[in-house]
Amino acid sequence: AVVSTQSTGDHGMTSSGDHGGETHDEITSSLFIYSPSGLGDVQTVEERAIFDPVRVYQTDIVPTLTMLLGVPIPYSSLGSLIPLLFLDGGRVNLQRSLNTNMNQVARYIEAYSLVSSEFSADSIADIKKSVEEINKRFARAPDLYSVELVAEMQRVIGQIRELCSKHWAEFNLPLMTLGIFLMLILSACLLVMPHVISPPWWNTIPAVFICIVALDRMSLWSGATHPVSVFLTIVSTACTLGKPIMTQLGAFKTIADWVLEKTEFCDATAMIIILMMSVGFTTNSYILVEDYVTVFFFGTLILVNWLQEYQVHGFKMVNTTWTLVVLISSRTSAIFFGCREEQFWCSKTWWLGEVAEELKSSIYTLSVAVFTATMYGMYWYQKYQGSLVRLGLLSVHVVLGPIQVILVGVFWALTSSTSDVLSENQLCWLPRLVYLLSLVAVCIVVWNPLTAYLQSSSSSKPLLFGCVSCYSAPTLTLYAALLPSFVLLLRQPLSLTLSLLTLQLIGISRLLTSRSTFFKLAVCHVVMLQYFYATDHQAAVQQFDWNAAFVGFTTHPTHVIPVFMIVLRTLMCGILVTLFAPTILLASRRTPGSQQEVDITASPDNAAQLQYFIQPAVLRARLYDALRITCSLTLFKCAWACLACSLHRRHLMIWNIFTPRMIIEMCFTVCTGATLVCVVFMLHRTDVILHRYLDRLYKKT
Repeated sequence: AVVSTQSTGDHGMTSSGDHGGETHDEITSSLFIYSPSGLGDVQTVEERAIFDPVRVYQTDIVPTLTMLLGVPIPYSSLGSLIPLLFLDGGRVNLQRSLNTNMNQVARYIEAYSLVSSEFSADSIADIKKSVEEINKRFARAPDLYSVELVAEMQRVIGQIRELCSKHWAEFNLPLMTLGIFLMLILSACLLVMPHVISPPWWNTIPAVFICIVALDRMSLWSGATHPVSVFLTIVSTACTLGKPIMTQLGAFKTIADWVLEKTEFCDATAMIIILMMSVGFTTNSYILVEDYVTVFFFGTLILVNWLQEYQVHGFKMVNTTWTLVVLISSRTSAIFFGCREEQFWCSKTWWLGEVAEELKSSIYTLSVAVFTATMYGMYWYQKYQGSLVRLGLLSVHVVLGPIQVILVGVFWALTSSTSDVLSENQLCWLPRLVYLLSLVAVCIVVWNPLTAYLQSSSSSKPLLFGCVSCYSAPTLTLYAALLPSFVLLLRQPLSLTLSLLTLQLIGISRLLTSRSTFFKLAVCHVVMLQYFYATDHQAAVQQFDWNAAFVGFTTHPTHVIPVFMIVLRTLMCGILVTLFAPTILLASRRTPGSQQEVDITASPDNAAQLQYFIQPAVLRARLYDALRITCSLTLFKCAWACLACSLHRRHLMIWNIFTPRMIIEMCFTVCTGATLVCVVFMLHRTDVILHRYLDRLYKKT
């Protein structure tokens, strides 16, 4: 047969024009085929039962067209030939083509079963046995047409299709609904639990992470959920929510009163914005422009904070200045957003594409200057906070930091130059040294995060320095230590975004000193999302920078290192914002300086710098609040992303828009949660070391 025209659709739609569901009108479409020689005649009742002219599968179109064109069937095709189009070529030809089709599908499913455990061994063995028997019968008389043999070939192809559909194309709606419901309940419970009667944060950490992993598995709309995940979900949910639910039943009855009485206007605004962002996941229109909308959301939060600050405390030039700095840096970061193919009006910013020859030197000079200023700014900010009075953290800033800046500048110069001063293998050692210095800095900070320092003096009153921000200083130093490594993973022009991020976070820490923990974490969450886009990522079809895997490496013996570096490249904003979170959470209104001092012979109650040492319960409460609120926000957004996938599970753009959005939310949940646990550990270690140090000092005095 010579097929001259074939017209079909990838899906149907309802009478209202909607599609994406699984109703009959949405999952069926029409197929029109025109051939000048006709489509063949069905001669017997047996053939009519086999060659059903009323219904074909969409997967049948690919093998049919390829066989008619005389090209090989695609390796992963699972469709069957449309028999009517092969009858005019002779029924023997149909039988041969169908045998080729059957063996191709069988080879694929056998190869797939070797690397996956989705299909049972018995079902694969049954398929192999049937294929072998059919091939033997066909080999005996390849030129003899048999209706029964053709029917057996079609049965095997249909058996394989049904087996794959059972695992790949069917949805467990009750399990999906249960997973989303549990995620929403867990998020709400974590959000409304007062920390006074909640379990300690160190008891919540393992349960929350088991919940994240298990609920992630439960909410997979593919339906391929392992029973172990269900068991872990039930157990972890019970462990996490058992006691709080029993003790907090009254809280659910007065949620409205809690929102109205205990929530500030800023907190209510943050809740509404997070809700709007989450609900927006159910429409692809929002996801396509989410990078631009996020800047607006962040600006709204900052302006609402400024208005309330203005009404409560009156006009302050300092707060106004910081507000302008934060808003300008946020708006400036918008010019670094990547371009998506879905937006036909989008064009690449000139410095994100191929930079003209005459601009290369200026871009290099600007990048190095801004990066150097950022590293010095981190040193100045730490010194301004009164934290750099001990050798450990000070050495990271004044010794390791400048070396990293020089290495980054030299690496950028050599990679942008056309001359081969160093070979490719020699050039890889520059990023490796930067990574090594970052690792050394992390070890120094973890080994001795203490910033308190007793100055030796002949005075009768010994003075203690460096206690202004001793709890946030270690994580802020880790931020500065990891910044050069993250800068290398970005392309050189995009490194400016991390400088804007640093400036923005410093401004937020000065602006939100009197705000609640919820508002601070909500702002951090929006900033993290904003800079995810500013570092050239996308909310729909994800754009990964695979070159990040080869910054400092030419080849990889395993996939561990490249995967790790690509993950760091993608999630670096979440890591950096979480490391800066203690500085924002624990910042006080009092303006510190490099010479803040405490008279340790005086009453400790008068030492405002030692408030967390005097009242350790306050620090534990803030850490627990940070953990539960962060988990609540991320799980809430994950639940909505999973809901969007559930609603649009048969949508044309499910793999292009909704599934990537869900994967990104899940990755950010795990990334921020894991980083926050490390931050909590760092703060806990700092608190223990500080207690030991101050106890010894007070015993001596």
